[in-house]
Amino acid sequence: MRHATIFLFCFACTSSPKHDRFKHTAAWEIRDDLRFLYDSAKVSGSFIMHDVGRDRWLFIDSAEADVPTLPASSFKIFSSLYGLESGVVADADFVIPWDGTSYGRAEIEQDLTLRQAMERSAYWYHREIARRAGSAALKHWLDTVGYGNADTSGGFDRAWVAGGLRITPRQQVDFLERLQQNDLPFSQRSMDIVKDITIQEDTLGYKLHGKTGWAMGSDGSIGWFVGWVEKADGSGPYIFANRLWTGDTLSGTFGPARRAIAIDVMQRVGVLP
Repeated sequence: MRHATIFLFCFACTSSPKHDRFKHTAAWEIRDDLRFLYDSAKVSGSFIMHDVGRDRWLFIDSAEADVPTLPASSFKIFSSLYGLESGVVADADFVIPWDGTSYGRAEIEQDLTLRQAMERSAYWYHREIARRAGSAALKHWLDTVGYGNADTSGGFDRAWVAGGLRITPRQQVDFLERLQQNDLPFSQRSMDIVKDITIQEDTLGYKLHGKTGWAMGSDGSIGWFVGWVEKADGSGPYIFANRLWTGDTLSGTFGPARRAIAIDVMQRVGVLP
């Protein structure tokens, strides 16, 4: 299947209520020919990426761009920001003691720093951030930033994995673009720390920031890999969100596919080597 580049006016796209970046003419590239990447992994999914420098958008299954779901652990980017800003986390090396609960993952069953909690995706660390900051502080920052639907129902200390918080892929891109561009209502220090702890690859040619997420329910799993690429040649930055879902809670391909498919797409379109 050949892909198509579509130029249109975008006057009704969803973003955060206070920061609508989409009310202008933009170039849209539909790459549904790459859906086979999801099929090969036996999952369903969609992809959205904004080339900020050229104001150019790329979609796989564009109908999903404005469908909200749980953010799962992709929320830890936001959680780190407001944890730092509220003062309950001092810096990237701030240690929170492990609560002693078994989570079936030895790498998180120990005292962790903010950086380690991001790298190892430790839910309990960010639950503790929420509890130390309090429900009012979390709600304040969700509303101030315009993060998803800002809904903390179902338990403010777990709303991102099992509660009412929802976010769309397009809103993920908007939020991350504002972080990358230093346009969020947090201090520069907080944003710089979070940018640093989200780095996954740092090469001579590019720097990849990212965070995965996985929320599992009785009807299946929702997974994310969100982030951005900064390139040494000055192009971009490229802000992206990859979202997967499956009804097979025992899927062996789902976990790796969250990141692997996003990397594959960006390699195929020339963002990554």
